[in-house]
Amino acid sequence: MVRRAEIPQFGLLSGVKVVHNTVSIAGPFAAELYAEYGADVIWIENAKVPCMSRVATGNAWQQDRRNQRNLSIDISLPEGKEIFLKLMEDTDVFISAARGGQYEKLGLGDEVLWERNPRLVIVKISGFGQTGLPDYMNRPSYDPIAQAFGGYMAMNGFPGMPSMPTNPLTADYMSALFAFGTSVAAVMKGRETSRGESIDLAQYEVLMRTQSRYPMDFLEQGIPFVKEGSHSAYFAGYGTYSCQDEKEVYMLYLGAGVLKRGLPFMGIEFGTEKIPPGTNLLYLSSPEGQLLEERIKAFCQSHTAEEVEKAFLAHGVPCSRIMDYNDCLKDPQYVAREVFTEWKKVNGESVKGVNIFPKFKNYPAQIWRGAPNIGMDNEDILTELGLTEEQIKELYGKKILTQRDYLNNI
Repeated sequence: MVRRAEIPQFGLLSGVKVVHNTVSIAGPFAAELYAEYGADVIWIENAKVPCMSRVATGNAWQQDRRNQRNLSIDISLPEGKEIFLKLMEDTDVFISAARGGQYEKLGLGDEVLWERNPRLVIVKISGFGQTGLPDYMNRPSYDPIAQAFGGYMAMNGFPGMPSMPTNPLTADYMSALFAFGTSVAAVMKGRETSRGESIDLAQYEVLMRTQSRYPMDFLEQGIPFVKEGSHSAYFAGYGTYSCQDEKEVYMLYLGAGVLKRGLPFMGIEFGTEKIPPGTNLLYLSSPEGQLLEERIKAFCQSHTAEEVEKAFLAHGVPCSRIMDYNDCLKDPQYVAREVFTEWKKVNGESVKGVNIFPKFKNYPAQIWRGAPNIGMDNEDILTELGLTEEQIKELYGKKILTQRDYLNNI
């Protein structure tokens, strides 16, 4: 249990207070970025049903809830709702994950929250948005649904094969980054104007916004996106190649400088009539492109992935082995930059996971606490709000508050 005054002061966001009532990935990860950069982050967890990240296989909650405090309370009941509103009074950012109109039904719409705190930044993450057609607003959604509806899934997979989602959880993590960035901007604006903001983030729209030129190519020229699978459908020397040791590399012959150095390595002359100076790429359909493909494949088939990587990098061609976790653990760059680290769970056990990124020189981030157990900070948070020990005990008796001992699975 930790009171706000006991939270270490560090990072770019110390002094910022964030509350989130979210599950799964998108909302919690947006809040986690705040927590890793020094903010006081309170995770409101359903008093009746624990977050699915605790009961699903794996360590998602250990990785993406560290540095947070936990308040397990039922905000649908009058006493819980009043505590929630009290909590909002000095909160900078509130992040929710709910279908359109759900908080309004609880009597906790934007205007109600702004009555308590006019500078509050409200972030609403949903699959289909808070406005529009009711049929869409009320649809359930998870990451792959957002990918399917947002046009993203149709872009992924192999030609002629079923479409597939990109892993892991692209829609959730990209939505979290949008939620984090826009809410930080809104906090900055609110400190200038004393006026809050309500951010309506629909996951399918995030995915449409991050599809580069392809939506515009279709809107302006009617050009559809063609699935490419593991290799560019248009350009030579741009894709995945299998190596002698049955491992893979990915490389890109892209840019005049790359072609100038990389083509001679494959025995192809650069600066000729067919490949004049300034050429940025070779089309797969051209004789020169076909020749480059043949020679890359032959080279890869006679060398290990590590040998291929070193050879092409030595000739200025962007190239990397396709790494699995074993490769990452042993790679000297991963080790040098401490990509993996170790911290303590709240039960005192050590746990290993991914470090905090990016790295900051003047205001470094830190891990000061493992992911909280269910309701472990109830007393501290409610005492900060002015509740007495007797009032808190009464809330437990009415099952408005919940607290559970630490379990390895949840």
